[in-house]
Amino acid sequence: MRTTAWIMGVAILGIGPGMASAEPKAIPKPPIVAARSMAQPCANGCINPIEAVTFASYLGQKAGVAGDFEMTVRAVGRDNGRLFLNSEADYRDRNCLTVAIADVMVGHLFQTTDLATIQRRLIGKRIVVSGIARQVRVDLTQDGQATGKYYYQVHVKVDAARQMRVLPRA
Repeated sequence: MRTTAWIMGVAILGIGPGMASAEPKAIPKPPIVAARSMAQPCANGCINPIEAVTFASYLGQKAGVAGDFEMTVRAVGRDNGRLFLNSEADYRDRNCLTVAIADVMVGHLFQTTDLATIQRRLIGKRIVVSGIARQVRVDLTQDGQATGKYYYQVHVKVDAARQMRVLPRA
């Protein structure tokens, strides 16, 4: 007897007692759920950075984990026309969840584009981001040329102001 359980949008397959594992079956697609409003973030529970990174890494670059992600901003950076909010002080940490925001959205979200001001406002604050955590490949370059070396990060892309909210202090 094969059972399927959905945990935070991830299918977990099980085999009942006494059943041998035969050929793998296709995992059914999760149901499509309408986007939730950020007025009530985490109504079904937030996904923390370690869960997001674990699930997204397991799925690889072909899929992502959809949900509401809650994290404390530990570092803020900017590169290639994007602002990055990181759940770890070192963005290369394997447990780091990164929120990637296009520069065109930065002014709408923070009423400023000044990196130092954004860092002062956000470092140490908790945020909730609604979106899809996906594993992305980051290619290393030297003097503008690809080195052939790379690593992976897990990003939640923010395209609209309604996707992100800074939580008040508890």
